[in-house]
Order: sequence, then structure tokens, then C-alpha cells
Amino acid sequence: MEETAEEFAGNIQILNVYMREPHAGRKRFEQYSKHTSYEHKTGYACELVEDHGMKVPVLIDGYDEAIHKMFGGLPNMIYVIDKTGRVVYKSTWTMHEEVVKVLQELRAEGMADVSVPVGGDGD
Repeated sequence: MEETAEEFAGNIQILNVYMREPHAGRKRFEQYSKHTSYEHKTGYACELVEDHGMKVPVLIDGYDEAIHKMFGGLPNMIYVIDKTGRVVYKSTWTMHEEVVKVLQELRAEGMADVSVPVGGDGD
């Protein structure tokens, strides 16, 4: 999404929503535990941004995971919202090529002032 934000700079706004670690305490996420507080969650989100050098804004879901639940509760979901506020693309998994195609079509149609909230578990 960082590259996509650069490619469409001036036409779109990409927002990442940090919800939680996908498999806290298991396999490659052994160093992470389930969040015990909002401050704990914020610490993990900040670590993610720093470790990956993220420039795209990262919003942090509340400790109650209200945004995660509202968006369907699945990891790596993506929504493309056009400049009128209409959801024009939704996927339960972030597939970069598809998202770029949708954004290119919107730009060609003059509907390119869009927001792309990317929900994810930090993976």
C-alpha cells in the first residue's frame, strides 16, 4: 500500500487500521501477546510502523475492536470508498493488483478522490 499511495498521490488517501496481531503467541508472532490494554495495543501499532518504515497513516482500533467488528472481523480486509462516500470495492483479503485496477478505473472516471481504509491485523 505504500507504493500504491505514492503512485496515486494527490488522488487518493490510504489509511491503515491496526486492529490486532493475527496470531499472537503463535509461530512467527511468538513475541506478541494478546493486547491487555489500549496502551499495549498502541505500543504494538507503533512498533509495526517503525519496523516497516510505514508512511501511510495508521489508525488504531479501540481496545473493544469496534472498527474490526464493524468491518466484518476478518484480517486484511480492504474497502475503497469513492469521493461521494460510496463503497465501490470491498474484499476480505488485500489483493494489491485488484486494488490498483479499481483505483485506476476510478481515476479514469474522475472519481479518484477516494479513501482506501486497509484493515488488518498488523500482518
